Amino acid sequence: MTTLVMFSGGLDSTAALYKLLTGSEDDLHVHHVHLVNRDGRARAERDAVQAVVAWCRANCRPFSYSESTLDFAALPAIPIDYLSVAFAACQVAIDVPRCNRIAVGVLAADLDEIKRKVSEQQRREFEAMYACYRARKLGELVIEWIYPVYELSKAQVAASLPPELRAVAWSCRRPVAIEGGYRVCGECKPCRKRAEVSAQLNIEL
Repeated sequence: MTTLVMFSGGLDSTAALYKLLTGSEDDLHVHHVHLVNRDGRARAERDAVQAVVAWCRANCRPFSYSESTLDFAALPAIPIDYLSVAFAACQVAIDVPRCNRIAVGVLAADLDEIKRKVSEQQRREFEAMYACYRARKLGELVIEWIYPVYELSKAQVAASLPPELRAVAWSCRRPVAIEGGYRVCGECKPCRKRAEVSAQLNIEL
């Protein structure tokens, strides 16, 4: 059977992918969703995804890869990412032969009270869509959601990765455009958390 890994290019999803590649024998299909919105981080995430995928293919074991794009750049509001991921996961899961699991890099420590039900809501949206495909007799009857790094802290996630992967994973939600590219904003929640973990572990993130 095949596990579909929904991959953002951030530390958490990179750690989830690396753990599955090195700690399991599952057939893996990795999928990245280009989430284009007014945050402007799609390009940075794309570059991180390409670097992580290339490193893992060269240093771990084979896996298949695909990507899709959801473009909300014209909207003033930023859509809810984790629900967009659930939508894309359903589309991909029915197209991946023998797909029976979906892996996401969610951390329990990252879920505040407002987002406490993130994983449940994500699965609920997926199931509502997947019921349509079951009615059309497409895909597997049962797909399990798994959370390979759910119990880890952000520091444990960072420590679990080889330095080369830590260096290319991207977390900033509001990258700043500079000549020839972009840099992290240093102010968003993921940036502050990376700085905290970097100081805690005395490593560069």
